[in-house]
Amino acid sequence: MTEQTPKIVSLNPVVLPDNRRVMFELVVKGLPNIFSNVDFMMPDFTPPAPSPPPKPAPDAPSPYPNVELSILNQDKQPVAGLFIVEHKEEYTSLTLHLRAVPDITQEYTARAEMTHQGQTIDMVEIPFRLNQVN
Repeated sequence: MTEQTPKIVSLNPVVLPDNRRVMFELVVKGLPNIFSNVDFMMPDFTPPAPSPPPKPAPDAPSPYPNVELSILNQDKQPVAGLFIVEHKEEYTSLTLHLRAVPDITQEYTARAEMTHQGQTIDMVEIPFRLNQVN
């Protein structure tokens, strides 16, 4: 993929006030940068025409990993999830919706699993609880 393997730096589950939605704040480092050919402008310099970005071969695998975000109940069963194909952002904020009626007494787990070409390259699990209603 690249010289540096992408890594999940942080995963922060933020429970929204309705206890039915959980915002995931995900930070990833080491993603490939295939469009790194940047032209700089100087005030007295006219650059040559930019070259088009390189096109990967039609059958070449993507250099970007996939990321699966999920919420697991205390029995490790998924109760919410989403799949990001060819993840390219260092910082992502996405909201997952709990499918079942939430149980505020239960501990949940936020999980982010990063894969490339079918192989897991990183996984993070963070336990959390829903907001206690007074």
